[in-house]
Amino acid sequence: MSETMAVVRVAVIMATLAYGGATNGAAADAVGSLLVESEPAGASVYVDGRLAGETPMTLPAIAAGAHRVRVVRDGYLENSRLVTIKSGARVMVQTQLTPAPQQLKIVVVEGEGAVNIIQQKTAVAPVIEVRDRNDQPVSGAAVRFAIQKGKATFNGARTLTLTTDSLGRATAAGLTPTGSGALQIGATATFQGQSAAIAIAQTNVVTAAQAAAVASGAGAASGGGMSNVAVAGIVGGAGAGVAGALVLSKRSDGASGSSDADACRASAVCGFWNVFLGAPGRGLDVSACGVSAPGGFSSQGFNVDLSGAFHERWSTATPAVQVDGTMTPTGVTATLRCLTTPATGTMSATPSGVDYLGTATLSGSTISFRVTRSPQ
Repeated sequence: MSETMAVVRVAVIMATLAYGGATNGAAADAVGSLLVESEPAGASVYVDGRLAGETPMTLPAIAAGAHRVRVVRDGYLENSRLVTIKSGARVMVQTQLTPAPQQLKIVVVEGEGAVNIIQQKTAVAPVIEVRDRNDQPVSGAAVRFAIQKGKATFNGARTLTLTTDSLGRATAAGLTPTGSGALQIGATATFQGQSAAIAIAQTNVVTAAQAAAVASGAGAASGGGMSNVAVAGIVGGAGAGVAGALVLSKRSDGASGSSDADACRASAVCGFWNVFLGAPGRGLDVSACGVSAPGGFSSQGFNVDLSGAFHERWSTATPAVQVDGTMTPTGVTATLRCLTTPATGTMSATPSGVDYLGTATLSGSTISFRVTRSPQ
């Protein structure tokens, strides 16, 4: 039998017990015993809906008849069996629990591929979103960020524990690079016995000039470097990109176990895209949505499916803008809708070489944007 399936072996060991020769069928004889074991141990055992203990455990006296036995452990599929207890007999239930399929996934909204500059004391704090099996955000999930490789801290600590907000997001604030080189930040999320993990790759450099070298592919960053426009959002330097530009860099969404994963990788647009909205202090103005965000939205993201569609909520602490659109090799189109006010807007772009160029408008406020694909 496959190891991926729960295997319950119930062996009924009949043992004739001496009751002083009593043959009158007294009620005291109408009991048996139940032994429950599980792999792994430490699972909760419920008999007829009532908690009886943890495995391995024995009930020395249980009424003869049919009983529902449930074996439950966080992170594993529940195992349930109807067993029949006979008078004077022992029933042994041995259960091999099956790990529950991963139902959570982590999407990196911001921070993947970022370049942190030690001299300017700038760093891109990772932002992740935890989603369930239906691709909906999960609020209240426990998230742990940890420096796995490289030199950096979260306000002096190597780890940071948070809880996702109403949009399923968590931000690793206080990220401080302490040495140059490759940086890897691990993020794990747990919720109701389910878990997911992902690694976020960044690069620490000392100066803005080194950041520009990484952008051109001449630096130490693996995978070919970043676009100058993407680095401009970090450095804030002139000449690196168009001020007020919206930059989208394609990244992996970190989802695992998806049957469409290979097809998505083969698609020209499918996957998660980081959205960097202009230079610092000159992002998308969302004041019309009733949101206080000085300088506008500096970065967001969306996940494009195999059909080319994306549906996201761009927000700060509370939902602000609903973004619905499509991306194809020939262009990007989307509608923007404020969630708390009637204000609406649009965004569209057409190809320009290997990039897309266009404009986004929200309640009369317009910003130019550039869409740039990162190396795979």
